[in-house]
Amino acid sequence: MIKIINSEEFSYFLRVHRNEIIKQWMSKSEVQNVLHRHSLPIIEKNTHLFYQFCDCYISVIEWRATISECQIKIDFLQLLNNYNVTTADLFTLIIKLKNAIEQIIFENGNLSFALHSEIDLLTLQMANDLASNFESMINGNKNYKSENSNLLAEYKKAVDLSNIVSKTNPKGVITYVNDKFCEISGYARDELIGKPHNIIRHPDMPREAFKDLWDTIKAKKSWNGIVTNMKKDGSTYIVDTTVIPILDVDGDVVEYIAIRHDITELEQTKQQLRNINKAMKYKVDELYSMTNALEQKAYKDNLTGINNRENFEDIFAIEIASAKQNALPLTLIIFDVDNFKLVNDTYGHQAGDIILVDMVNLISNNIKKGDIFARWGGEEFVILTPMTEIVGASNLAENLRKLVQSHRFNYVENEITLSFGIAQLTSDDTKITLFEKADEALYQAKNHGRNKVEIYK
Repeated sequence: MIKIINSEEFSYFLRVHRNEIIKQWMSKSEVQNVLHRHSLPIIEKNTHLFYQFCDCYISVIEWRATISECQIKIDFLQLLNNYNVTTADLFTLIIKLKNAIEQIIFENGNLSFALHSEIDLLTLQMANDLASNFESMINGNKNYKSENSNLLAEYKKAVDLSNIVSKTNPKGVITYVNDKFCEISGYARDELIGKPHNIIRHPDMPREAFKDLWDTIKAKKSWNGIVTNMKKDGSTYIVDTTVIPILDVDGDVVEYIAIRHDITELEQTKQQLRNINKAMKYKVDELYSMTNALEQKAYKDNLTGINNRENFEDIFAIEIASAKQNALPLTLIIFDVDNFKLVNDTYGHQAGDIILVDMVNLISNNIKKGDIFARWGGEEFVILTPMTEIVGASNLAENLRKLVQSHRFNYVENEITLSFGIAQLTSDDTKITLFEKADEALYQAKNHGRNKVEIYK
């Protein structure tokens, strides 16, 4: 998988793979041919100069130095001159060193279009500087200026064949486009020359992006960014773009060169991945919501929304163990709705359900936050009150009894009343015995006329 790296990562990558780069460079057949053709011996001293020159080149494309600051270049060029190496061969050595770096980059699965463009530009500048220095070393009547021009022309040709290239004047009017520019844009060359560069501007591109571009290049700095363009037929293509201002001897901008790489497929793939991630997130959220709903259903009563019997029994066991371990009081309240069968028979089960829900809401709003309220079954309910003595639980039950009795419920003309049974946990109690005690107290409340609170004795 291709990884896009930034300049800092690229610099570190070059240092780590420096020996691999030199090995690749020196083993290339074109480099070997130059050495053999000029009988340049690969002895330790000469090899050391090649290594130092490679380090110099790496420093330049790492932006840590310029070629004019690399002192070793003179010794390297002198070595080549001593064996009558030509400027064209010098050009071959430089290009093959660049190719070795690119080969190592691709073999390690790293790629940066912006850095690729910078390498092209910096190598071109280096070739120009080295050729100028080399010219002064060579004796003879050759037209070295012409040879140097050929060197630059060849390098420009290599850049032109591998990139989407255009030139504009300082006002942004197109003065040159290469074949790749015409191919990707769908325009013929004569349809582009003399036109403003916004002929390929896509309407979806924000104005702020172009403002930043122009602010940067007018300040005589290179600009790099991702640009969405529009073809002649209205379709879209995306390019990684580097725009470089070209200055004259007085430092004034004479033209801009734009070097682009088509990354349409890459950006489309990234967008597809974003869409997939978004869809997956939606699906995960949906599954999470469904899981929560199922969990709620598993431990909540379907009608009233309070704890169901199964969940209460689990909590009941935990609370008994905790109360015994910490020597804390724990009281259980059991209650049911008096004569609820008569309500169902008279007004119907739907009305009965509405009354139960109303009653549960009323009680839920009038118990402590730590009390555990559950539906045991039918019209029977339980309240477990941790850290509460029997007297406190009795007062709570009495308050709830009065509250429900005084409440006016829909559908029924008569009042709704509750009967309560209460028991407090002892050291000998289990879940079963405590429940039996509270249930027996409830039985006594019903036997004594209902609408009462009874404590287990």
